[in-house]
Amino acid sequence: MTAVSNVLRYFSPRIAKALTEVRGNISEIRLRSGAPLSITLPDQYIYLTENGAYTTSADKALRITMEDIRHTFEAVCRYSVHSCQSQINNGFVTVAGGHRAGLCGTAVYSPSGNIENLKYINGINFRIAGEMRGAADEIARSVMKNGLKSVLIFGAPCSGKTTILRDLCRQVGDKYPVSLVDERFEIASVSGGNANNHVGANTDVFSGFSKTDGILTAIRVMSPRMIICDEIGSDSDISALRQAWISGVKIAATMHSGSVREIIDSSVYPLIACKAFDFVAITEDRQIKRIFKSEEIIMLKESGGE
Repeated sequence: MTAVSNVLRYFSPRIAKALTEVRGNISEIRLRSGAPLSITLPDQYIYLTENGAYTTSADKALRITMEDIRHTFEAVCRYSVHSCQSQINNGFVTVAGGHRAGLCGTAVYSPSGNIENLKYINGINFRIAGEMRGAADEIARSVMKNGLKSVLIFGAPCSGKTTILRDLCRQVGDKYPVSLVDERFEIASVSGGNANNHVGANTDVFSGFSKTDGILTAIRVMSPRMIICDEIGSDSDISALRQAWISGVKIAATMHSGSVREIIDSSVYPLIACKAFDFVAITEDRQIKRIFKSEEIIMLKESGGE
């Protein structure tokens, strides 16, 4: 059974029928009201007809209706929108298996300036998660050679960061005590208290915690050798990871970035400069493209190079 087979229940019957006919490895399914049904494959972005055939013509593709959007939105919320409100406020809902439905609509702000709801949902980007055993083999060798090391994994959206981090968690967690801060339920995909993905025999999973709360709680109560978290970047994330490093805990984390220069110019660079990360790895096409030692990044910073 493919990953797409596991998510067909979230779509209206006509969309599910079209997706059933696809034989490629789908990584994204995009629904936009009034627009053609589109999917992302490893080597192309393409539309689907009602019969699941590929087409580059928007006029020939299956058109998405607001009813299709409503069906999928209610299904991913398990027909209880209120229970998913905190995720909705962050712009996504994660379902069993770690698949994530990104939401587009109209934001409703509270008097304090925080988003308190998302209404008039008009677009959904359904990202298909998948376990790829061996995806982290190269970086795992570096991280676990001669003692445990820390690593920052970066890349553009959909470059495979989370897939690689999930497999790294499995490999490290099979050998060392690991605390996984799974804020968006994408890595371990915990449901009913049980992890649906393999994240390591010695891994403790903090699901739904903010990265800051999860990291600081893990340091206090679980004595991990490594803390693993996805998509860092905020000042509070950086502060919590610095506390982990000061406490002697190794770190494996990902962040969105398109180049080494962006990493050097980011708020994460001070953690590299103080050697909180031993390695920095860049991903592309769900693979590790290159692994840098932190010293190489520091030298690039000092030389002004790329």
